[in-house]
Amino acid sequence: MKKMITVVTLLVLGVCLNVQANDRYKPTSNLSLLRSLDRGYMIIGTTHTNDVNDLQLVDIERLFNELNPTLVLLEGGYWPDKMSKAEAIKCCGEMGFLQFLAKQHHVKVTTWEGDSLSEAKFVLEKFDDESLKVFYLLRQAPQLLSNVSLADAKSKMSNLLGQSGFPATEYHLNVKPDSIAELDIMLSTMVGKSVSWVEFSSATIFDQQLSTSEFTTLKAIKDRVNEFRDNSAINKVKAAIDNNERVMFVAGGLHFMPVMNALMQ
Repeated sequence: MKKMITVVTLLVLGVCLNVQANDRYKPTSNLSLLRSLDRGYMIIGTTHTNDVNDLQLVDIERLFNELNPTLVLLEGGYWPDKMSKAEAIKCCGEMGFLQFLAKQHHVKVTTWEGDSLSEAKFVLEKFDDESLKVFYLLRQAPQLLSNVSLADAKSKMSNLLGQSGFPATEYHLNVKPDSIAELDIMLSTMVGKSVSWVEFSSATIFDQQLSTSEFTTLKAIKDRVNEFRDNSAINKVKAAIDNNERVMFVAGGLHFMPVMNALMQ
């Protein structure tokens, strides 16, 4: 019987714990890793980055070469192809980088995300459609506000609020808010204090705000969305393993533990 080699690298309370065979590549960054070369998978949890010098990217490339995958599963849908590693990273972070590697090595690449409409239906089993639309818009705010003028960010948000924006086209949320003023009013009503979407200028601020007591409803929506996403990730990884793919799964650290736990059961 062949011996199964499994590697787990976790960052727990700032301490990196490794359980791994000596002849396997040892990551030098703080990414999380579950690896079984016998079963043909690597599960990687990252801190999202657009820094071309991030050590996570060195680890990811070395791990990619070690596994020699036949399938790469990425977070965030489908990413645009770029002509160089640097362009891919600056555009789309570690997901764009992995897509670049996969294309260079003629490896299949797709998303582990479920389809948007099914996600919305799953969340709407417990929450109303207007609150869900507000959540999706706020989640997008840090990206809209990044490295642009406030006027440009407002223009982009106005487009998202309309019938051509992704809440309407992808999630079929043809409901209020329909304007920036309406978005701020609905958000303030939800949390019981005056607040504007422009205050959500980074993913860190978004997460910090949703962890406060005023944002309980939006935090619960976020948890419901992530429950759907985690279930999709687990199902797609397991299906790939059952189909004898050598699969590399990459996601933000939030999604690492649910997938790891499912595979180790």
